[in-house]
Amino acid sequence: MIEYFQLPKEENPALGNRALRICLNRPEIFKTQLRALYRASAYGRLSIMFPMVTSVWEVKEAKKMCEQVKAELTAEGLPYSDEVDVGIMIETPAAAVISDRLAKVVDFFSIGTNDLTQYTLACDRQNNDLGRFFNAHHPAVLRLIKMVAENAHKEGIWCGICGELGADLELTETFLSIGVDELSVSPRAVLPLRQKVRETTVADVKEKLVANLMSDENDI
Repeated sequence: MIEYFQLPKEENPALGNRALRICLNRPEIFKTQLRALYRASAYGRLSIMFPMVTSVWEVKEAKKMCEQVKAELTAEGLPYSDEVDVGIMIETPAAAVISDRLAKVVDFFSIGTNDLTQYTLACDRQNNDLGRFFNAHHPAVLRLIKMVAENAHKEGIWCGICGELGADLELTETFLSIGVDELSVSPRAVLPLRQKVRETTVADVKEKLVANLMSDENDI
């Protein structure tokens, strides 16, 4: 809860006015951020990603504001790159379920596994008393990730994973088998993850792992 935003106190901010919702409700803040991003794009490759998406209309409205900012910069004679990819975080079950539609209006997906797990399992990830109920390996979470990756590829866009699961070596083979294109991890996780990727032959594990996601024998 950032004080200078002067947001009212919420009983459940995880489900409240946050992320892209703040941007669309407070366009003066959002446009300032977008303007800074596009001005920076003149000096190097840059992508923009919207978090906390649940509907296609949110993305379309946000992209309209991108176009407004670009038009303003053009009118002012300020340089920016017209090759800025625009993507979204997939961190709500709603976004995962309609990822086939969302894939038509963005350039990439990045799956935020921490929040996706929290919202899918209705389990506060910051509540220590719920430790055994917060299971990022839950089949429901993995099935959603598989769905998102498949829908991304159908529309010719890439799909990555960020969040703690990206560095979870127990799931690396699963992610490769279902077609995840990128794993975003902290620097200390790069070497172990790279080794795991090098040791994995996707063709050998794909059929078994995908079948396991759909199995009724898993008690999780």
